[in-house]
Amino acid sequence: MLDNIVWVFFFFWIFSWILVGAFEASDAAGVVATLAFFSLWFNYFAFCEWRWGQTIGKNATGIEVRSCEGARQRDPSDVGADRLNYFQASIRNLLRIVDFFVIGELLIATTRRKQRLGDLAAKTVVLRRAPRTATTKRVAPPENGSRSRAPSRQPSHSA
Repeated sequence: MLDNIVWVFFFFWIFSWILVGAFEASDAAGVVATLAFFSLWFNYFAFCEWRWGQTIGKNATGIEVRSCEGARQRDPSDVGADRLNYFQASIRNLLRIVDFFVIGELLIATTRRKQRLGDLAAKTVVLRRAPRTATTKRVAPPENGSRSRAPSRQPSHSA
């Protein structure tokens, strides 16, 4: 939802000027500009979900999209095991408009995994991401009790 708000803002604030100029030049230029906008919109969602499992908006809200195909017992640190392929991301996002205007809310409310039509067709699910914890490396205090500088790095000599 956050991503769509940004796209709508982009369309009305910036792209609408490009679109008006294109249609003033010719109808063909206006149609090409319209197709370019929808291609950018679609490919943003499909590429981000395929490459990282989430868009900027999903990252901000702590959710990600995962594949249901091949879901198996696995090591939780194996992040790439349930990643989407580009076909799944494309199917999921091609049905975004149908979900928005027709059936998405109904399916989300009634399916066990809260999936919309695009998720069902692409065999994907949206999950809340587990919080990531930072690991810190403890450094032992200097032996003589005085403050010391960070150790200098010396080149290693290998044979």
